[in-house]
Amino acid sequence: MQQFFNSLYTVAIGLLYDRKTPLYGLYKAEIFNATGLYTVLTALALVVVFYYVFNHFIPALTHQGLYRPIHWLLVLLLVAGLGALLAWRVSIGQGATSDPYMRYFILTNTWIAPLWFVLFSVALKWGSHHARRTPF
Repeated sequence: MQQFFNSLYTVAIGLLYDRKTPLYGLYKAEIFNATGLYTVLTALALVVVFYYVFNHFIPALTHQGLYRPIHWLLVLLLVAGLGALLAWRVSIGQGATSDPYMRYFILTNTWIAPLWFVLFSVALKWGSHHARRTPF
């Protein structure tokens, strides 16, 4: 898994920023893997919350669900914000300094987190009868 996240973040950051930080070894050894894992778990948790809690349990209790496209978009934006926060917190927690590389890493994770959310949404909607009314 570590090799996957190292490759993903190295390539994605390399598209935006062509220099490596002196702390690149720390990023490869600790930060990329931890951030990637937390991002995947956060996106998966919010997919489950959106499709099963907002669209299955709440409508059963109140006869109203949060299944409109705007609701899905708001959760997507929440995932993007949490992706940025996770990247920043893990980087600072591992001792990385605030430099341009960290900013591009945070920006990269801000885009990767919603991609995980979309991927999990497609997978859950494809395999679930509870997700039929949802927008995506």
